[in-house]
Amino acid sequence: MSLVHEFENSGNWLFRRRSWFPVLFAIPGFIILWFTNPLIIKFDLREEIIFLAVSLAGQLVRVLTVGFAPGNTSGRNTAGGQIADELNTTGIYSLVRHPLYIGNFFMWLGPVLFLRSA
Repeated sequence: MSLVHEFENSGNWLFRRRSWFPVLFAIPGFIILWFTNPLIIKFDLREEIIFLAVSLAGQLVRVLTVGFAPGNTSGRNTAGGQIADELNTTGIYSLVRHPLYIGNFFMWLGPVLFLRSA
């Protein structure tokens, strides 16, 4: 198998598991952090609510993006060709090229802020 096909197969495997795969890294990270320096994990309710709000804002961006996208404007390229009939240029897509990536960024920013690594 050529390197190009190997990259494509790896990318497809990661794409299908993108929703839960990062958790495999977060859980061991919290465990290691707890056993190496448990004092770094402090709980401050005000800060925890802010971090949760950041993550929920990212989720809200994703929900609004998918919920208000016109029909037949989104889809993954397949071997048979492009699924989308036209390019989506309305709503949040008129402001940002990849709003789902922005939502993902903020969804994962919340847990990263929780670590309070300085």
